[in-house]
Amino acid sequence: MTSKKPIQYYGLKEFADIAREQGITYNTRQLSVYKGRDKLPDPTVMIGDKSGWTKEQIDEWLEQVKEEKRHNQ
Repeated sequence: MTSKKPIQYYGLKEFADIAREQGITYNTRQLSVYKGRDKLPDPTVMIGDKSGWTKEQIDEWLEQVKEEKRHNQ
């Protein structure tokens, strides 16, 4: 019998924590505003009214943010 590891999803708090680990400071309020303005990737999952993203989605989005910052310097 094989056991599948559950997929891990991250909410806005974890999204902000991952960004901070990568040197980009966002708080959950800022990310919530970005989400409302469709500036974050579409969540992979919705649990009730809570959005969930994969680590890969968050990492890709943060790479885009870093690239935009490099171009704007």
